[in-house]
Amino acid sequence: MLDRFTSMRVFVQAAAEGSLSAAGRKLHMSPAMATKHVDALEARLGVKLLHRTTRQLTLTDTGREYLDACQRILRELDEVESDVSAQRHEATGLLRMNAPLSFGLRFIAPLIPAFTHQYPMVEVELDLNDTRQDLLKDGWDLIIRIGHLENSELRARRMGDCPMVICAAPAYLARHGTPKRISELS
Repeated sequence: MLDRFTSMRVFVQAAAEGSLSAAGRKLHMSPAMATKHVDALEARLGVKLLHRTTRQLTLTDTGREYLDACQRILRELDEVESDVSAQRHEATGLLRMNAPLSFGLRFIAPLIPAFTHQYPMVEVELDLNDTRQDLLKDGWDLIIRIGHLENSELRARRMGDCPMVICAAPAYLARHGTPKRISELS
């Protein structure tokens, strides 16, 4: 079965050109294929759309009505495809992110104004907390975590190193001494 929209385009082009051969050339197909498309339309509809002779192609009354409808439908289809294609190039919608409190305040939050300026159609929801979140169950688009990935079904990307530093107040060290091993901290 031939594509209905392609058949409609061939029919519209044939009516504009006054020739199936010219319509085929314009749409980058052979005259035989253009003829097959119009024949398929007429067979599916059960009506004659065109009067054809070797020298002339004219529309039937039904063909004129169908031509108007095809032009409207194809114009709307082209507009919808253009709108959808434009959306593909422009980020839109809600971006829900979750990150640890200190990391988010220091590294993520300062980036949001520039991001929303660059992508004004994106609304950013940033939740900063140190509790474990479930990406799928809680509906997050992005979760930033420091440490090892527990769920291997998720896609993760290493963003960088986060070195650990052990710090102690001078008063603590004066009271308890400087520990040599982690076990001495308990």
